[in-house]
Amino acid sequence: MSTNPTHLEQQNQTEQQNKAPVSSIRTHSGFTLWLDGLRCKLTVHAWRRRTKKARRHHSFRQVLARIPHANLIGDALYMIGFWVEYAVVCAVRGTYKVASTIGMNAARLLVTIIRPFALGIITLCEDIVEPFQVVGSGIRHFRAISDELSDESAHTIRKEKLRYFAHAARQFLPLLLNALSYIMPVAAAAGFLYVVQSGLNQNFVLNVQVNGTSVGMVASEQVFESAREDVRSRITNAEAVMASTGAQVSDDSWDVTPTYTLESGSSTMTETEAADAILCASSDQIGEATAVYVDDSLRFVTTEGDHLRTYLESIKAPYVNAMDQNKRVSFVHDIKLVDGIYLLSSILDYNNVISTLNQGGGPTYYTAAAGDTVQTVVDNTGVSWDTLAALNPDLTGTDEVLDEGTAVMTGVSHPDMLQIKEVVRSTYTEPIPFDTQTSESDEYDFGKTVVVQEGAEEITRETTYIDGVESSSEVVNYKVLQNPTTQLIVKGTKLASGMVARIGSGTFVWPVPNYTYVSRWMSSYHKGADICAAYGTPIIASDSGKVVTAGWHYSYGNYVIIDHGNGYETSYSHLSKINVRKGQRVSRGEIIALSGDTGLSLSPHLHYEVRLNGMRVDPIHYFFMELTPTEYQRLMRIAQSGMQSFD
Repeated sequence: MSTNPTHLEQQNQTEQQNKAPVSSIRTHSGFTLWLDGLRCKLTVHAWRRRTKKARRHHSFRQVLARIPHANLIGDALYMIGFWVEYAVVCAVRGTYKVASTIGMNAARLLVTIIRPFALGIITLCEDIVEPFQVVGSGIRHFRAISDELSDESAHTIRKEKLRYFAHAARQFLPLLLNALSYIMPVAAAAGFLYVVQSGLNQNFVLNVQVNGTSVGMVASEQVFESAREDVRSRITNAEAVMASTGAQVSDDSWDVTPTYTLESGSSTMTETEAADAILCASSDQIGEATAVYVDDSLRFVTTEGDHLRTYLESIKAPYVNAMDQNKRVSFVHDIKLVDGIYLLSSILDYNNVISTLNQGGGPTYYTAAAGDTVQTVVDNTGVSWDTLAALNPDLTGTDEVLDEGTAVMTGVSHPDMLQIKEVVRSTYTEPIPFDTQTSESDEYDFGKTVVVQEGAEEITRETTYIDGVESSSEVVNYKVLQNPTTQLIVKGTKLASGMVARIGSGTFVWPVPNYTYVSRWMSSYHKGADICAAYGTPIIASDSGKVVTAGWHYSYGNYVIIDHGNGYETSYSHLSKINVRKGQRVSRGEIIALSGDTGLSLSPHLHYEVRLNGMRVDPIHYFFMELTPTEYQRLMRIAQSGMQSFD
């Protein structure tokens, strides 16, 4: 048996190492051990990832192996992907070739087009600059000749310069002509532009002529036509005045036919000045006067223009308030007074003008139909009871039934031409319509409404009054003060007695917050609920709506009626002060008045009514609808008694 020497040497070395002392073994630091541990962990993690990946691939291959004809499907998908990729590559290559071909051809075409222009511009510049270069070289040559011939006689120098000048002129003349061939067209174009610009800036006017005589200049044909129409209007008015007085009017009495020619000038006349000049040139039967235009139609001519202006201002004076910037006062018709030259035959006497302007005025009446009462007149016309009583002393009250055909005076109107128009601008804030979430809580007293969130909008409205009667109303400006969000409303249901009242369907809120003592409910002879409240207590609107009545009633005193737009109306009576006006829109919970004892009242309280389609209904049904049957029966027994409180 042979022994390998190398193997024996390695074995001896191993034994010697094992016999080495412990002190000779190399020790490792803590950081080195940590690094070794980290490398070991990373190696293990990498091995685990590779193992999981291999398992997934193996599982996926097993799943594919179970699919019938999996190899054929894979080959088909590979073939489809290959051909799609090949088609995309071919399309990209073809598009690139087409784009590059088009780009190169476009570049060649551009170079072909631009090159002649560039060469022409270069040639043009050379032709223009060359004469100046020759002149410069000639000047330099003259100086050189002078220096070279400084020792020669003056005659010789002069002769040499003349010889050179003649030679240079023969060479320079073609160059000069070539330069002028470019410069002359440019100079001609500049001259043409200057002439055109001068012509355009020159003012041209129309010279107005009457019977061949010039009377002045006007700016345009439109001004001339307007002046001629004004002359015709004045002549027509004069003929009408003459006809009314019985004077003979011939067809050619006032044959005024002005013409015009185009001339240059700057001083022009206005339409009125042109009309005056035409009349002055056509007849001597003219004079200074004031014309009255109503809606741009000439109606009268008078010599008392200043007096007429004073009279018209006196009519508007009662309606004008200089301190009120939100109110505009004017006549319904557009009345203008124009001073000028007018035919003497068209001038009317001042008293005739005043009497004509005042035609059509007088009292206005309301004709009663069957079953109408005075209150019906108030509701239909908007005229307060106080005004009706002052105009009709025979009326006894708003409950008075009128006979059919009875004429009730509702006011005194101005004449048709002198009707006064008042435009009143008002700005107010009202809630923005948005979703509302309503809840009830016995933490708040009955009748108290707590708005947790609210939005608002600012509305500017213009209301037009004709002779003091509202004619129209429109919104002219709208601004959102707070963006609309969901409004959260919590209604109190807690009564002082401890009983909880459920506030109906949410249609109405209690009109007198913090006052729930009801002295009398609705009965056969009492048409509402009397809510006791101290004098001056704020009264709120039970729901949003429009104020249809805000005035005086002999029985109700100061009262307000609000139309809620859904067939319901609420009435508030015996008020000490009204804070709203007819036609105003109010929001639920808005203060509309203060409680009082006006009208047929013995003590301060609020008489509250609810009306459905014109019929009075018991308010009790709209504030305690969710009570239990037992509670509701008890409440009805209390309502039928005399004095009661729900506290």
